[in-house]
Amino acid sequence: MYTLDASVHINAVNAAEPGSAVSQACIQHLIEEHQALFLPTLLLVELAAAAARALDDSAPALELALAVRDLPGQVWVALDDDLAAEAAQLGAEARLRGADAVYAAVARRFGATLITRDRQQLERLATWVPVMTPEELLET
Repeated sequence: MYTLDASVHINAVNAAEPGSAVSQACIQHLIEEHQALFLPTLLLVELAAAAARALDDSAPALELALAVRDLPGQVWVALDDDLAAEAAQLGAEARLRGADAVYAAVARRFGATLITRDRQQLERLATWVPVMTPEELLET
């Protein structure tokens, strides 16, 4: 079971970024292996917003977010009061940014490993949730 941070998805769709091909391969691997993916609905917002900024066009950015939403094997987790409280506590304890704490809380709630490209998550979360890069996942 895994949770993918927005950094992996955003990296995968931007071929000009270092590691983009690995992020693409990571996502494809998880889908092909029929791995359960527990993702906060926040991912769709972050992905659409980042793509719209990069493309300077909202229509393809929204299409991308909807395409990601429809990938197989995903369980979408809404940010309700309980998850927000978990994320707030985890964010404060691990000194994370708000959105990063939401991904970490989803991973912890479902016993999933968080896959991320975010250095702060990689460095600060090991005490609370298993965390690794796309490269590390593909090496296993």
